Amino acid sequence: MIILLGETAEAGEIAAGLKIRGLVFERTQSWTEKACPQTPSVILDASHPSSSGKFATLSQWCEQRGISFLRLERPETKIPASPLIFPVYSWEDALLQLKQSVENLSQKKGRRVTIFVTTGSHQLESVVLSPFASSARVVVRILPQGHLVEKCRDMGIHPRDIVAMQGPFSKEINRGLFKFYRADILLTLDSGLAGGTDTKISAALELGLEIVLVKKTKASTGLTANNVGELLNWVDDNIPNMR
Repeated sequence: MIILLGETAEAGEIAAGLKIRGLVFERTQSWTEKACPQTPSVILDASHPSSSGKFATLSQWCEQRGISFLRLERPETKIPASPLIFPVYSWEDALLQLKQSVENLSQKKGRRVTIFVTTGSHQLESVVLSPFASSARVVVRILPQGHLVEKCRDMGIHPRDIVAMQGPFSKEINRGLFKFYRADILLTLDSGLAGGTDTKISAALELGLEIVLVKKTKASTGLTANNVGELLNWVDDNIPNMR
């Protein structure tokens, strides 16, 4: 049995590829041993880049039990040198940098500043509930899925500050959205070209936004694939008879 993790666009492409191959699989956002009546023989992790640390222990668990684990890892983006870009390597550091940027820009501009968040909903609550959020407007861009919109509403985010759209987006669309919401700070992940990191950064720099960029850490272990095609090639080579 194959377990496919993730609600990303890539996970959808992988699911379609598995169906075409006639492979039996279960797609889920998260997985635990107790939640599955049957022990999987393969776990394909196409979850959001922000979940890489979360599933590092799953990779180790699979290794201990002889279960194949393959994670889709988006290649890092080449980031231009700019004093407006603040790269960080943990969510805690991202919150600290956000606090500093909000305080500095609020004082400099003499008004409430706007943070445009494109990191998904996984750790959004820690931004919304942070002390600096009371002196900033938080605008979030999430996938157009009802439960994600409801999750944002439950956090207290006003509907006018929820952008439910399916990416990736061009530089022009990003620029238009940042300008429309009068963003001052962009909080984003290095989710690679597939995640549109380059167009987000390019648009933000053109508008003079400060960018808090959460870089990837090599938290996961084991096998990795750089794109959907490479992952499905691995499937063809290693599980041809699991139907």
